[in-house]
Amino acid sequence: MINGVTLSVIFAVFELSSIIYLFGISAIIYAILALIGYKTNANLSSFGPYITVFLIAGIVLSIINLFIGNSTLEIFLDWFILILFMGITIYDINKMKLLQQDPSLNSDKIYIYCAMQLYLDFINIFLRILSIFGKRKN
Repeated sequence: MINGVTLSVIFAVFELSSIIYLFGISAIIYAILALIGYKTNANLSSFGPYITVFLIAGIVLSIINLFIGNSTLEIFLDWFILILFMGITIYDINKMKLLQQDPSLNSDKIYIYCAMQLYLDFINIFLRILSIFGKRKN
């Protein structure tokens, strides 16, 4: 329910044509990132701790910016988190590919876990692209 409320707000803030156009662009970018993550032969699991630290830093800076309201910092954070979630998408797809190869794990639970991660990755990429390039209603 919280996700529905959060995503429904974008229809009140942004023009519908902008939402549709940027959703399509987000889907194309996401598909390219997923392909990169899937086709990469390297094991990217060593990047996990770095991704976590950068994600926590982005969240903390976003909370700080709620109080100070610096528009320059907001633009920087939008770009930083967009690039971060592009990397997280590649990392998650690669991790999903490696998890599927482990026969000792329950595949049903893995699919649910991976689907949730990939959904969150896409939503975050879409929201950041919308925040950067979206046309706001007057």
